[in-house]
Amino acid sequence: MKKYIQPALIANAASLGFHWIYDMDFLEELSKKQSLVFQLPSQELYAQAKPSFYGYPYAKVGDVTTQGMYLKWLYAAIQEKPDFNIEDYRTLIFEQTKPGGPYIGYIETYNHTLLINAMNSRLRLNLPILPVSDDHLVGFVPYLVSKELGLGNDFAWDLTQLFTDKVEYRQFFDMFDYIFDNIAHLPRVELLKNAIKFAPETYHEKLEKALSMENTRDFIKQYAGIACHIPQSVPLIFRILNQCTSYEDMVETNIRLGGASGERAMLLGAIFSQVSEIPQEWTQKVND
Repeated sequence: MKKYIQPALIANAASLGFHWIYDMDFLEELSKKQSLVFQLPSQELYAQAKPSFYGYPYAKVGDVTTQGMYLKWLYAAIQEKPDFNIEDYRTLIFEQTKPGGPYIGYIETYNHTLLINAMNSRLRLNLPILPVSDDHLVGFVPYLVSKELGLGNDFAWDLTQLFTDKVEYRQFFDMFDYIFDNIAHLPRVELLKNAIKFAPETYHEKLEKALSMENTRDFIKQYAGIACHIPQSVPLIFRILNQCTSYEDMVETNIRLGGASGERAMLLGAIFSQVSEIPQEWTQKVND
């Protein structure tokens, strides 16, 4: 757990206090007055930011987002059942997030779809099956778990298809593998330029612009975004990988950019931890 998943969860928890605030000017000004790292989500601050979505009213400092919980659940479940498969993943998420289940927190549309389809099947309602074609960063949860356990990208892709039919994820797994394998050995720009060839061709221009454009806000506006959808988030992750010099710098920069910062932080945290120390006090702040 310590090589990839723990660094991912630390970065995710560190970002939760401002996750889904989409107001970069607000976050930039606030960062001059206080730390944005490991803060309690404040309804008052979310109300001041425009736009924002206050999705974690019950959170405590050190909690993780729903995708962070997926990462914890999936890692534990696969360790207990070595022949774990997509149906086990479906059952795992259903049992954790169903009405009356143990998880109390926000769930996104892909989770709603899973619950509706599962209830439709279990209750024999004979309703049309809702299509599964998500494009959120949740598709990288199986990738991080598989990487931690050495199970390979084909296994990760099998599980990712619980929520999506988009084959771009499988190609991105190979791209991030290249980054993980070489980040300690190559200059950052060379590393990322080389990694682009593993990405889906439709993303090449976005990823090239992530490395070449001078102004981050212009890049976000023209070629990326700050939401959790992979056409927005993966190019921005690329940009942050190129711009930041340490794990701590990455977390703080990522939060200030706003949007789905907690979800981006999982991949970024796992990657930066391979070449940068995590502040010791941060490791003790994540709740079990």
